Order: sequence, then structure tokens, then C-alpha cells
Amino acid sequence: MAERYCMHNQSMNDFIDENFEDIRAPFTAGFELTAKCNLNCVHCYAKPDRNHQDFTLDEFKSIFDTLVERGLLDCYFTGGEIFTRPDFEKMYVHAKKKGVLVSLLSNITLLNQHHIELFKEYPVEVISTSMYGYSEASYEKVTGVKGSFRKFMNALELLQKNDIKYELKFVAMEQNIDDLYKVREFGNKLGVPMVVILDVHPMSDGSMEPVSFRLTPEAAFDFDVRDEGRKQFWKDVAKELLTGEIELRPQRTIQRFREGYLYPCSIANQHVFITSDLKMQGCVRASYRKFDLRKGSFDEGWTYLQKEFVEKKSTLNYKCNSCENIRFCEHCVANFMLAYGDEEQVDPFFCRVAELRRNFVEDEIKRLAKGE
Repeated sequence: MAERYCMHNQSMNDFIDENFEDIRAPFTAGFELTAKCNLNCVHCYAKPDRNHQDFTLDEFKSIFDTLVERGLLDCYFTGGEIFTRPDFEKMYVHAKKKGVLVSLLSNITLLNQHHIELFKEYPVEVISTSMYGYSEASYEKVTGVKGSFRKFMNALELLQKNDIKYELKFVAMEQNIDDLYKVREFGNKLGVPMVVILDVHPMSDGSMEPVSFRLTPEAAFDFDVRDEGRKQFWKDVAKELLTGEIELRPQRTIQRFREGYLYPCSIANQHVFITSDLKMQGCVRASYRKFDLRKGSFDEGWTYLQKEFVEKKSTLNYKCNSCENIRFCEHCVANFMLAYGDEEQVDPFFCRVAELRRNFVEDEIKRLAKGE
């Protein structure tokens, strides 16, 4: 399925896979409400200074309604920062009244009591927000804005005491790695779900600057085996492989690769992403091919994306096609393209992390086979 933008997204992906796997329709969608942001995060993939015109409220309603007609069930709003838009509430209410599940990706530093009342009247699926550090110094080392940590913590308190569903994310980088387990424990004490992101992506224009902050593969894997939740996940994978509940290579991925397709995921198949200047992409990362909805219809764009992504074939030399570590890998063709200008140029970061994970799982399988 599409990129995992929050934990709720995973359950929706599973539902779609189980019920609509063979149907091509935009069941899930991401909407970049604006490129504007009040923070200046060092790792951000977006370009906040893009010289373009954000879509109007009417343009948003038009494309949103079209997607609903085509099968939209679930969406997320992202940015930039969604709360910088003065008409955010109108967009949110419009989406909710259409019966679509809505998740919000926000740094929450602009969240206030008015938003809380809005979410009480029109419940949000989840607000997914990133806690970039455990202290003011480490948090603002990432965001680049003085006072942002205090605003973030005040907003967390608002969400917590008003029982608004939210989750924490932590983007692990060299700047904040020392805070990883502190933030993890903080989230556990609050009793909220937490997503830990172990790799940093290139910018949407292909710039590799954010990738320079990425952890080494060994440091990323270290979290996989030190964190009890992640460690248990890989132990469960070992058990399921041993009992035959799952195969070494995921079935859907195998089928796509056997048929010669480059993209094994749901990009432009059951997911679509709409940028703030009304461009249509296969997913949030696939910014290198897009369709201008100000110059053509959704159906024209949907057909264009099908040819460019769903039906895109790989060469016989594509390394991922035959890789036995694919179950342990978070490889992304779109990331390859952004980083190297070549969809088949594999990022060694993912290869190494996958190798380390497989070694761990194989050792666990041997242990289980011995009855230990």
C-alpha cells in the first residue's frame, strides 16, 4: 500500500488489501494543503519556498468531491503546516461531511482551543505529530525556531486533556538520536501510539541535503533490536516464517515482480497525492512525475499515472526483483528516483538494514527450531 503516514493508515491499508485488492481506485489520498510552514526543519523533504499558488477552497472542494465519487474512503491532510491555512476548518468540515475518514499530519505548534472544539464536533481519526527531541535544545535543533518546543508541549497538553486522538512520531537523526529512547518512554507514559522513522528522504526536488542527517544502517538497526516493541515484531516474523504462516517474499510483491512491474506498492493504484498547487502524484514522494489538474481532469491524470507507475516495467537488471531480503526492506522506488535520478538505482542504506534484519530473524528461527 501507500506510504505509512500514521498508524491508522496501516489498518485502512489492510482493509483495502483484504477487500479491494484487484480494484484500481483512489481509495486513499493525501492532500498537501499548503507548502507554507512556521518551522524550518533540517530534514524536511518539502520546499517551503516554492513559487506557486496554493489551491483555493473551491479547487479543493472540486477535486475532493471527484475523489469521493471515484471511491475515496480515507485521506490525510499535510503540508507545509496545515494550520497556517486560514480556511483549514472549511476544508476539514467539507471532508468530514462527505463521510471520508480524515487524519491530520501537523507539527501542532499552531493548534489552539478553537481546533479542539472543532475536533470534538467533527472527530479526527488521528493527529499525527512529530516530537523531534525530548528537550527544548534538541527539539529546536531540528525545527530551527526558538519557542517551538514550548508551543509543541502546550499543544500536546491540549490534546491529552481533551481526549483528542493523536500519535507521536520520532524522526531519528544524528541531531536527536540521544533522545530517541527518552521520547519513546515519554510516549509510553502518555499511553499514545508512536511511530519511529529510521530513514530520512531526499527533498521533493531531488536534493540530498536531508539525507546527510540520516543514521547509519547499523544505528538504525540497533533500534530494531533494542526497542522491545520492534524486537518483538521481528521475533514474530521469525515465528511466522518458521511455521509457514508467511513466506520469505511477500506474495503481492512477488506477483508484481514476476509480471515485470517496477513498483510493487499501491502507488497510483489505490492511492493518490494532491499537491498544494493542484498537481496530482502517485504518492507524496513521487514528485518527479505529476499531472496538472488546472490543465486537465482527474480521469486524464489518473490514466497518466497508471501508465507512469502502475504499468511501469523494470529492466532485467533491477536488483530488487530477485532480492531475498525484500520482506525486511523498506525500499522505495520513488526515493531511488529522487536520490539518483534512476528508479532502479538502489539505495544501499535500505539494503544494509534489510540484511541486518534478516540475519537477526534467521538467528531467531534457529533458536526457535532448537526449542529454546
